[in-house]
Amino acid sequence: MSRTDRLAALLNRSGLDRLARLSWRGLLVLNYHRIGTPSETDDPDLYSCTADDFDKHVTELAKRFEIVTAGSTQWQTGGPARRIAITLDDGYADQNVGAEILHRHGVPGTYFITTGFIDKPQHAWWDEIAWLTGTPVDLPASQWLPDGLAAAGLDPTRYRRKVNAAYKAKAGEKGEEFLAALAGWTDRPRLDQHVSADRWMTWDDVRTLAERGMEIGAHSVTHPVLATLTAQRQREEIEGSVRRLTEELRSPVDLFSYPVGARTSFDATTRALLTEMGVRRAFSFYGGVNGREHTDAMDVQRAGVFGDHTPDVVQAMSAVPGILCSPSRYA
Repeated sequence: MSRTDRLAALLNRSGLDRLARLSWRGLLVLNYHRIGTPSETDDPDLYSCTADDFDKHVTELAKRFEIVTAGSTQWQTGGPARRIAITLDDGYADQNVGAEILHRHGVPGTYFITTGFIDKPQHAWWDEIAWLTGTPVDLPASQWLPDGLAAAGLDPTRYRRKVNAAYKAKAGEKGEEFLAALAGWTDRPRLDQHVSADRWMTWDDVRTLAERGMEIGAHSVTHPVLATLTAQRQREEIEGSVRRLTEELRSPVDLFSYPVGARTSFDATTRALLTEMGVRRAFSFYGGVNGREHTDAMDVQRAGVFGDHTPDVVQAMSAVPGILCSPSRYA
């Protein structure tokens, strides 16, 4: 049992959960990705929980806090001292069940949609990496891995994450070239893009989200690490996603979440472009809770929910986010 699991058990068993919840004020944004269980062509790190566990998370959070949309204009003043927003990134079809659960509980959620995956369904680069690195092999030195990557001593999870990190840091506008090279090095075929349509929501699904009271924000067109792109390419990714959502929903979209969401995933250029385009609030993904003194609208912090987070752990995260959701845990 991890230290987090032990703390969660202690809080719930001792009744300290109620007292701990008084230790913070502001807005805690919990971020989810996929709901379900991964196959061999999925990045397992993208799976936050099963549908049953998501239902348990929402049940317990709704009992203890006011659940608001991530774009809520009120968290610093007025109303309850502690609010929680539930967000889901990317636009995978399996997230539709999350909307059903949220709707059933009468609480809102915020969905950030990668519009290119809906307009032209394809396997996401992180899922391709998961597939291509299924059997670790030595990788040669390259522009992405200057020292290469030795497979010896690395379990499949660490190996996959190292390759994934290299893509995030250095692929930039050469993502397809990176994946093609990786396929050659590992001697595995690229995934068939023609069988990926059912992985993603449709535009009808996105409209249904809005009809059910879910808030919709943009998440780029193709999910690149924006800070690795030129200013023009950043503009295309941001503007393209906001425009497509506005067209399909026939309603303005002024929220954005940064693909990957690390501190290094966005820069001053990204911020300036978002402001220029009328984006009101942008969300990172490196942990943290937004206290009432938080005023940086271009870096609203979110804490991730991951596959090894039991319902008790999520409950503990909401009770002591200063400890269990601190940015140092995500660095």
